[in-house]
Amino acid sequence: MSMDDYFYNGELMKCYESAKMVANEEDKALAHKYIILLEEYNLAHYPKPTFDVEIQHVERADEGYPESDAVVEIRAIKDEEAFAKCIKQLEEVAKTGTPKDKAQSFFTQGELFLFAHQYNESVHCFQQAVKENPNKAVYWGIAGQTMHRFGWMPFDALGYLEQAINLDPTNPRWKWNKALVLIQLAKDLQMAPFMANAAIALEEALASCGEYQRSLKDAIQNTMDNMDSYVFS
Repeated sequence: MSMDDYFYNGELMKCYESAKMVANEEDKALAHKYIILLEEYNLAHYPKPTFDVEIQHVERADEGYPESDAVVEIRAIKDEEAFAKCIKQLEEVAKTGTPKDKAQSFFTQGELFLFAHQYNESVHCFQQAVKENPNKAVYWGIAGQTMHRFGWMPFDALGYLEQAINLDPTNPRWKWNKALVLIQLAKDLQMAPFMANAAIALEEALASCGEYQRSLKDAIQNTMDNMDSYVFS
């Protein structure tokens, strides 16, 4: 695939790496443009997955993941003192735990901030989770999804979603979110290749859904049914 192919498919890291390897004089100008653009979004400094053995959990029927169970438990605490104690323990683990424990603590904090509508703090925590454990797709994916939903630049969100898809290529949520960002880019920039690749990503996402993932499947189908209105509204 060419640099353009990767770019319009939302594979920004692949585009960036391909651009850095260009030796052909005819392509160097385009490669330089991509390098300059993508380095603005910090791709050169992304944490690198080590591909250690890591369980990538399947999304449940309620659209949740085991990594989010701690958040449900914490939010159910009604006693203020007990809640504060739990938060303090989370913060302590983020300072002194193993890398995986730190990552899970940051992810939990990120989701708590998300429920509290503190989106900057939420994304920061998700990014810290990725930094501590770059092998878990849900950390990358939820970071990208949150960025897209709450006003980050599309290329910020795509960079994280690309890594989630690389780590867990059968997860429909990450491909759906990628498609949503590509649709936004097609609308904002009026570039048809983004839309064509969004359609492919949606088809792949729908095909990857399990029978029990009804609400996720319905959301993906709704996006497919309304693609034209998203772009031309």
